[in-house]
Amino acid sequence: MITKMLIEIFQAIVEDPTIKKLLGNFDVNNRSNTDLETLMDELGLNAEERVKFRAAYKDYQKDPYSSYERFKYKYEPKSNNPFDKFDAYFQKFEDQAAAHEEKYGKGTGNWSHRQYAKYRQGNQSGNTNPPPPNDEEKKHYETLEIKPGATFEQIKEAYKTAMKKYHPDRFTDATKKQYAEQISRKINAAYDYFKKKFNKS
Repeated sequence: MITKMLIEIFQAIVEDPTIKKLLGNFDVNNRSNTDLETLMDELGLNAEERVKFRAAYKDYQKDPYSSYERFKYKYEPKSNNPFDKFDAYFQKFEDQAAAHEEKYGKGTGNWSHRQYAKYRQGNQSGNTNPPPPNDEEKKHYETLEIKPGATFEQIKEAYKTAMKKYHPDRFTDATKKQYAEQISRKINAAYDYFKKKFNKS
């Protein structure tokens, strides 16, 4: 039987980042009768990933109670206050992201958790303002004609607007077309920068 808690335990003990991501996107609702083989089928795991997944499940079976208790109670909220619950929830994934970065390198952890950590540090010191953008980031904001601190959705919308405005196919004049191509390259570079920053594929 596959439960939400079991999926989260698997996320904690499976080392393969691809499997972790697939587990994170798996909808466990109405799947109470799903067995291990069916789960791997639904996740679309290849032969190598199935070997890793079975190994993780075998480790879990050796002492499921220990895995459950260790995973569940480490992140109990301090109180029933919604903010404490929110902190406890994010701390769990913050630890997972930190462990992932320790193993696979800086910047590989989930971007939202890194940003949340920055917010928490700023909030605890009495400063809730995000750090100012560096020169490269400022340049990309200017290219997309938006203000620093925009959300990814705002950036995405600005990108679409800018590409409509400067797409080379809109121009027949050779000089204007060449200029549009230069601007389009900058727009694409800016969008690629923010996709990487926000951990978007």
